[in-house]
Amino acid sequence: MRYVTMTEFKQQASRILNDKKPTAILRNSKIEGYYVPAESLTFGTMDDARVQELTRSILDQRSEALQYLANR
Repeated sequence: MRYVTMTEFKQQASRILNDKKPTAILRNSKIEGYYVPAESLTFGTMDDARVQELTRSILDQRSEALQYLANR
């Protein structure tokens, strides 16, 4: 994983996104967020049943508020 400052990310966003590497974005030396390229995720290779199974598993572990929002 590479690390870039918020300023660097704003100034060079196109280059950073085109590199397609997971990147932590720092603000005041603390991680503010992450950029993870879609190609590095495995969701494209999962069938709908597996996605539903994983979603249910995650929701079962979360609060009632998240379950309410998922069912809206």
